[in-house]
Amino acid sequence: MKEQVLIMGGSYFIGKKIVDVLLENNYSVYTLNRGTIENTDSRIVNLKCDRNNFEQMKETLMPYKFDIVIDVSGFNKFQAELLYKSLNTAKLNVFVYISSSAVYDVENMTIPFSEDATLKENKYWTSYGQNKIESETYLSNNFNDPETNLIIVRPPYVYGENNHSQRESFIFHHICNDQPIIIPNANTKLQFIYTTDLANIIIKLCDIPLEPVSIWNVGNRKSITTIEWIECCSKIVGKAATVIAYDYKLHNKNEREFFPFYDYDNILDVSKINKIFSSETDFMLGLQNSYLWYKNNQHNIIFKESITQNEQNILSKINQ
Repeated sequence: MKEQVLIMGGSYFIGKKIVDVLLENNYSVYTLNRGTIENTDSRIVNLKCDRNNFEQMKETLMPYKFDIVIDVSGFNKFQAELLYKSLNTAKLNVFVYISSSAVYDVENMTIPFSEDATLKENKYWTSYGQNKIESETYLSNNFNDPETNLIIVRPPYVYGENNHSQRESFIFHHICNDQPIIIPNANTKLQFIYTTDLANIIIKLCDIPLEPVSIWNVGNRKSITTIEWIECCSKIVGKAATVIAYDYKLHNKNEREFFPFYDYDNILDVSKINKIFSSETDFMLGLQNSYLWYKNNQHNIIFKESITQNEQNILSKINQ
């Protein structure tokens, strides 16, 4: 019998790719979301409810006995607790929680950050990182049944097809439309992971013997600077990019007012996961796939008006 897997948030970006890889590996796949975006694949069972509503969650999930649950869309302790209390865990072998590199005390640590490094709310991710920490703690304290393994995965920046966030699409858009790209003048280091690699890692972790609670940094082995990343995007597009290094601190600005990444070196130590999963998609191939998706979906990507206005204001002052 196929193993039954529930994906919390299986219709968008990371969750969608995990669903695709699970289907390729012959799992029986269920997704849960509000129903605003529905998987049309007939092999998928679409469960619909509000994950913030306890009664709806219990009514929807209790009839099922899942072998694996993968929570992609959980952002805080409340959601973690509600999901935990709504599940029938009679057959549950593995619970996977997608956390984030945002949990680390990056202001007081040096890169690369290892899995046992200090966790703390930081000035970059603020409540987002703190909420992930609290979710991890709750799940670690409650999944203490030896029959169920808790796997916590901490990725850095995820890229790939179906990414509507202002990241690689933001850069592709600027290059294609001959618009200058304003970046923080520090030229910080970035670490990425391709959605397919993240999905394959999760499948691998679900399929091997692990400790009752295990935590995994995941990401590409090599980091890349901001300028190098833009140069890679430029090669994929086939057009030169105009890059303007901007001292935003001097002008009392915030880097996220004009650029899609925080201005700090976000690098994880991925030596632990590489011991059991060393395969990695070539970065340029991953970007090529991302660009093809962008070209086919660019009219559905909504860029924030505030970012566009901030860019215009900065450029007008620079050109004075």
